[in-house]
Amino acid sequence: MDDIQKTRNLKLVIAYNGAAYHGWQRQAAGIDTVQLRVESAAVQVLKHPVKAHGCSRTDSGVHAEGQVCNIRTPRLTVPLAGIRKAMNSRLPRDIVVRSIEEVPENFNASWSALGKTYRYRIHVGSTRPVHLAGLVWYYWRPLDIRPMQEAASLIIGEHDFRSFASSTEGRETTVRTVYRCDVAQACDGSEIHITVQGNGFLYNMVRNIVGTLVAMGRGRWQPGHITEILKSCDRNQAGPTAPPDGLTLMCVHYDPDFLKNV
Repeated sequence: MDDIQKTRNLKLVIAYNGAAYHGWQRQAAGIDTVQLRVESAAVQVLKHPVKAHGCSRTDSGVHAEGQVCNIRTPRLTVPLAGIRKAMNSRLPRDIVVRSIEEVPENFNASWSALGKTYRYRIHVGSTRPVHLAGLVWYYWRPLDIRPMQEAASLIIGEHDFRSFASSTEGRETTVRTVYRCDVAQACDGSEIHITVQGNGFLYNMVRNIVGTLVAMGRGRWQPGHITEILKSCDRNQAGPTAPPDGLTLMCVHYDPDFLKNV
């Protein structure tokens, strides 16, 4: 195979503030998305058409610290540090390529992922934090963190999460495994952080879990009711969908040994 036909498979880790975008995934012409911006910057740098295969199709207003995508390029000799620097100079201020590395030919940001970790930020208090607008869910009502923590522990494990999926969820199976579901209060008491890690997530699953845990914190249900919600496989039995503002994709998990096999 001639060199001109060879390509490099590049893994990009991207952070962004999603407030100004209609999610990650490219949409119809005229709709601004993070994927559109990343691909546009890559095209300007690499001088050929680029498709960024993203791991997570984050919704409008959702943020990322560790979104992952992979792109392919026949530019075999361009230094990776140079590609990263040049792309960042062409990206808007609310999107940045945090790292770039060459990965195996069969790596795919979505299919190769072993799991993801999300964090949700709830700001509690009597005053709206205007400096955090779009980054947190401001919740002025009192929340008792203890029943939220107890309920969160019952979400851990393999379950059918149909009750926490969007009503439009069309995937064949709604069984997922949650490895971690923590509820913690910030040291100064101003925020509640909900961290969820799992092998995969249904559409709106994390936001629906958050809305349900907040209902527990308000005293609507006892923590053990989570078990009944899961058994019901009925979206109407769970709590409301939390707004997108407080949700951040923190990282995507891969087999480190697989990534080294370049």
